[in-house]
Amino acid sequence: MLISYFRSSSYNNWRYCEMQYFMTYVLGHQSTSGKKAELGTMVHKVMEILAGLKKFQQDNPRKKYLLVDDDAAGKIRVHKDKLHLDETVEDLCDLSLEAYKKDSVHPWRPADRKEISKIAWLMLHHNDGQFDPRNRDIHHPEPHFDIPIEEDWAKISIEAADGTQIEGQLAIKGTIDLVTKVNDDTIEVIDWKTGRRLDWATMEVKDYKKMQNDPQLLLYFYAISKLYPEFPNRIMSIFFCKDKDGKIDPYPFSLAFDKSDETRFLGMLKDRFEEIKNNENPKLLDVNRKSFKCKTLCHFCKNKWEGSDKSMCEYVHDHLKAHGMDKTVKDCTRKGFSIGYYEAPG
Repeated sequence: MLISYFRSSSYNNWRYCEMQYFMTYVLGHQSTSGKKAELGTMVHKVMEILAGLKKFQQDNPRKKYLLVDDDAAGKIRVHKDKLHLDETVEDLCDLSLEAYKKDSVHPWRPADRKEISKIAWLMLHHNDGQFDPRNRDIHHPEPHFDIPIEEDWAKISIEAADGTQIEGQLAIKGTIDLVTKVNDDTIEVIDWKTGRRLDWATMEVKDYKKMQNDPQLLLYFYAISKLYPEFPNRIMSIFFCKDKDGKIDPYPFSLAFDKSDETRFLGMLKDRFEEIKNNENPKLLDVNRKSFKCKTLCHFCKNKWEGSDKSMCEYVHDHLKAHGMDKTVKDCTRKGFSIGYYEAPG
C-alpha cells in the first residue's frame, strides 16, 4: 500500500479501521465533519486566537492594540487592557462560530453558541487558569511541522495514482495546538481535546497508563525535539473536556518523556510503516458493516459511491477483490488528490 507520511490521525486510523485509512489517506476521499467535530474546531479557534493575542503582546509590549490576522476569522484587533476581560472571550466565540458555520452543512442554534462558550471557559478556568493561554509565556501558537524520518528503513520510492514518482523519506506531519515556554530549559505542549476521553479503536477509557504510550503524544514529542532542540526538557499536556460518555469532565494529563521515548517512538513508527506498506488487502472493521461504528460514524458506509448503488466502502472493497491494489488506486483515487498531500491542521 502507498504511504509517504504519518500524522497522528492517520497512525490511529489504521488501528481503528484499515479500510477507512485506505480510503482516506491513500485514495484521498474526505469524510464530512460531524457537528461535534466542527464545534470542537470553533473552540480550538478561540484558544488559538487568545494565544496569538498574548504572543503579540509579549513581542510588542508597548503596543496599545493587539493584532492577529487569522486564516479563518480574519483580522482581529483588541485593546491590550481588554485581553483578560470576559467580553473578549465571548466576542471570540462569536467570531469563531461565524467563521466556520458559513461553510457548514449543519444547522446552528443558540444552544450551540452556548456550548462553544461553555467548553472554552472550562479550559480557561481549570485549576485557576493553569491552561489559559493568556497566563502563559507563548512560544508558538499552532505550529505546523513536516519532519522527514532520517532512518534507512524510512526511505520511500512510490508511484502516485497520477504517475508522479515520489522519492525521499517517510515524514511526520501535523499541527500542534500550543507550545508554551516554562523556563529557559523547558517547553510545554498543550493539546485541547473536545471529544470524549475514549480510545475509539478499543472503546477503553484513556487513563494515565494509556497516555504514556499514546501515539499522538509520542509523535508530538518527537516533532518538538526536532523543532525546538534548544529546550532539553519537554512537557506534553493533553486536556480532555469530556468523559467516556460525553459528559463535561475536565481531565488534563501532563507527561514528561525523555530521549529513550524518541527511540521508542521510532520503533512504533517503523512497525506501523512496514505493516501498512506491505498490506495489499486492508481489513474491514466489521465484515458485515453492522457495527454502530460503520452504520452511524463512518462516512464511507453511510454514503454511496457516485454512480453506484453500493456504499463507498462496499464499492472500493469489491474493486480491490476484483482488480487488486494497483488498479484500485489508479481507478478509485479522488480526482486531484496526491498521496503526499497534507492539509493542516491534522
